[in-house]
Amino acid sequence: MSLWTDTEILLKMKRIKIKGFTLIEVMIALFIFSIVSVAVIKNLSMAIRQSTVLKDRLEARWVAENYMTRMQMLPKTSENFPSAGFSRDNSQFGDQRWELEIEVQETENESVRRIVLKVYKDLSEEDSSELIGFIGRY
Repeated sequence: MSLWTDTEILLKMKRIKIKGFTLIEVMIALFIFSIVSVAVIKNLSMAIRQSTVLKDRLEARWVAENYMTRMQMLPKTSENFPSAGFSRDNSQFGDQRWELEIEVQETENESVRRIVLKVYKDLSEEDSSELIGFIGRY
């Protein structure tokens, strides 16, 4: 003879609540997690892209400032005084190649030239930086 009857066994089984998640609960949790993950990844990739653009603009500015400083530091002779016109040059800065457009403009003062430097990253269409400076003859 058994110590418990079938009815007693059924009553005991009903009292025991199975702990855990149902399949629906797990699927809903995974769905919510995937939506949050997509949003986080999207924001992270946008932040990385923006930091790359800022890094490139900063380096382009440094390239322009270095080039302008070199032009201004040349000895003040008539050979080094630039004539009005347009020219191109390139520069290596870090691991990047930069293209420069140099436009020399006349000013109201014949002894001063206005220099407009535009810096491009690897022949891109959009300039990364633009710098305007002046060079004197004396």
